Amino acid sequence: MTEARPRTTRPRDRKQQIIAAASEQFRASGFHNVGISDIAEAVGISGPALYRHFRGKQELLYATLVDAIDKNTAAFQGDHGDLSGMLDAVAAPMLERRHAGVLWERELTHLPREQRRELRARYVATIEPLRAAIAASRPDLPPVGVELLLRAVIAVFATMSQHVGKVEPARVRRLMTDVAAAVCGFDGLAALVADTGAEGTRPVARGRLLPVSRREAVLTVATRLFAERGYEAVGMEDIATAAAGMAGPSLYHHFAGKSAILVAALTRCLEAMLFDLSAALEYAEEPGEALDAALGSFVRISLQHGDAMRALLHEIVNVPAEERQNVRRMQHDYVAEWTALVTGHRPELSAPEAELLVHAAHSLVNTLSRDGEIWTRAARRDEIVALGRVVLGLPSGGSPAV
Repeated sequence: MTEARPRTTRPRDRKQQIIAAASEQFRASGFHNVGISDIAEAVGISGPALYRHFRGKQELLYATLVDAIDKNTAAFQGDHGDLSGMLDAVAAPMLERRHAGVLWERELTHLPREQRRELRARYVATIEPLRAAIAASRPDLPPVGVELLLRAVIAVFATMSQHVGKVEPARVRRLMTDVAAAVCGFDGLAALVADTGAEGTRPVARGRLLPVSRREAVLTVATRLFAERGYEAVGMEDIATAAAGMAGPSLYHHFAGKSAILVAALTRCLEAMLFDLSAALEYAEEPGEALDAALGSFVRISLQHGDAMRALLHEIVNVPAEERQNVRRMQHDYVAEWTALVTGHRPELSAPEAELLVHAAHSLVNTLSRDGEIWTRAARRDEIVALGRVVLGLPSGGSPAV
């Protein structure tokens, strides 16, 4: 007589296990580079078993983003006493779910428009108590100033929580709240955002002339399309059509393929950043002066070349593995130079702590440079540089932004 096999019981949290695995897979490899089988294997189930919970990858991506928003909601609710209490309460769940920001920034575009709109509304409602707390603590600021500080704080929290590294989580949390409080308390902001009239908020016209060189035109157009639509949604024909009506096959005279265009765009962006940084090091007499010059350079590049910066941030997962290492090395070199300047200017910080502040400053600049409320303001450069100085611990009256 054959002995009956023991009946296995499906874990009650199976759906949550799938969401957690999907979140990590999407973060590490990008939505398009992950298959249902990869997620199922990470959970220890079969593909068909996963489909009992989710109908496909898009539904799973939507679920991971809803989960990330909902799990942070509690931290924004309740009576925290004041802005300081609110910031400390929000920092904790950000650290626990530190990769949610990557999914939001990079993968949201892969969902249908209605779902994107729904998620954004859900997110705005979730962070509304923080907006109210900032507004209550800064009655001197107009709404655009409060919005700027809100986005700055979220950028700082999301990035610092991602780069915990060698710093103890408790210390990271303290740094996060200290930096956010300093940003919210920056008393020079009111003067910078005082001019909110029609002339100051009118959109900046962008003519977008293309280079004469066909190769340069292809690189320029492709970088913009990658930033606007995402790498996977752009085809070689799209690039050729936008690049002064070129024929698709002619692109291959300049680049071996789409990934080669992406690599060229990322490499060029990093080389430009490193080139400007070398000038800051060459002419500065002490680390703080060089750091301030580097910040001004970074803000200028982010404002003027936001397409390339967004590609750098979000599309590196689509670079072939053998070339990704070189791009990552250049990124690391750039951050390492900033980190050395921060520790030179602020010797009380360890190198890992200084690196956290560097990532926070970069995220703040990238976030505020691309936001419409800031992009359309005549004073946006000075606002962003001033807040970057606060994050890095630089004097507020540094050299003019370049």
